[in-house]
Amino acid sequence: MGIKWQCVEYSRRWLFIRKGCVFKSIPGAADIWTQVDSAQRVVDKKCFPFKKYANGSSSPPINESLLIYSRSGADMPHGHVAVIIDVLPNSIRVAEENFDFFYWSGNYSREIPYDFINGNYYIRDNYTILGWMLLDDKYNQTQPLDQSTINTIIQLNGSSPDFICHNNAIHHYLSTSSLFIFHLLLCLIFH
Repeated sequence: MGIKWQCVEYSRRWLFIRKGCVFKSIPGAADIWTQVDSAQRVVDKKCFPFKKYANGSSSPPINESLLIYSRSGADMPHGHVAVIIDVLPNSIRVAEENFDFFYWSGNYSREIPYDFINGNYYIRDNYTILGWMLLDDKYNQTQPLDQSTINTIIQLNGSSPDFICHNNAIHHYLSTSSLFIFHLLLCLIFH
């Protein structure tokens, strides 16, 4: 999924557990905005496009979107990605890794305000936000992982599955050991 405890790995793991999908490898979090157009369902390799909403869009922030930050000097040389897990009337709540190193008191790491100005939504944070990306699943085809899905993934892709969306040329390989680790993680979650 990526480098352990980093924001990109967290967002990919979240997408895998909540939607059964992964997106291709990228150099840094900010590159998700420009280089990731879709995610692939692991079970059958079906691709789902991302809808992108630039910060300042006429569309409000959407729950279960990836929130993408631009690169920002030494503090954030690779950018940042968080997952919007709740949209409130004037703020969003996000889940993330490698931003602040504090214990979460609830099921989110931070609450970030947003403004609605002249028909557009602006999420305000200390670092520049490029926008948010939502997996386009208009027919409800993605589902959270369950034991049956995990067993299917292991059966179909037991050794080095190749995740490729047809409209991009980048390959991402999951090793058997990575798949085993995910299986253990998910068994712990569901038991």
